[in-house]
Amino acid sequence: MHIRLTLAVLLSLAAFSAAQADVYKWKDAQGRTIISDTPQPGKKTTAVPSAKPDDSADDSPVKTLDDQDLEFRKRQEEREAAEKKQNEETAAAARKSEACERSRRNLDMLESGARISRANEQGAPEFINDQQREAEISRVRQNMQANCSE
Repeated sequence: MHIRLTLAVLLSLAAFSAAQADVYKWKDAQGRTIISDTPQPGKKTTAVPSAKPDDSADDSPVKTLDDQDLEFRKRQEEREAAEKKQNEETAAAARKSEACERSRRNLDMLESGARISRANEQGAPEFINDQQREAEISRVRQNMQANCSE
């Protein structure tokens, strides 16, 4: 038990000392920012504390946790809105396809020449005449133009 405790303390100290290592930052000849644990060869540099690196060379501003959280929530809302829009478009396309298929079946039935009946105001069956059939065919074709993409 005593050995485990000693080992845990030694490992903690080793990790702590590694975390406290000096960090050096400089720009090379091509203008790239170099961050290293060794100083720039041939030049005297100052070490940047590893707990708080010097971000003055970075072009991007440091974002607070609140800013990051706000950006995350904004991206999440945009994703949810896009998913909702996609689902609505998919449902609309399915309704349109179903209406197209229904119109095709109705047109086939109307053009077949078979006698067609429908219920009157009292609910009794009533056969349609040729004039009513032509009007119904015209209405079904308009529905097909609106709902069928072919």
